[in-house]
Amino acid sequence: MEFTLTFSDNQWVCYNAEFKIAADSLDEIDTGIEKYLSTIYPSGKIQVKMFFDFDRFPQWHRQYMPHYFNRDLTFEINTQNDN
Repeated sequence: MEFTLTFSDNQWVCYNAEFKIAADSLDEIDTGIEKYLSTIYPSGKIQVKMFFDFDRFPQWHRQYMPHYFNRDLTFEINTQNDN
C-alpha cells in the first residue's frame, strides 16, 4: 500500500485515495495507519510505502535530503495465535 507523506500547518500528513491522517509526529502517523489497516484487513503482513511530497518539503528540514523522509514499514495485523 502506498501513501504520500507531507508536512502542512505544523503537522505531518499522510494520505492516499482512501485514507488521510494528520498528526504531530511520525509515530502518531504510524499508529493511525496501523489502526486503519486493521479495519480493512483481518490479518497478515502489510507493506506500506510512504513517499514524501518534495514540493512541500518544510523549510526547517532543508538541510536534509528529501529522500530521507521516504519510509517503508511493515505492519502485522492480528497475527496472534489464539490457540
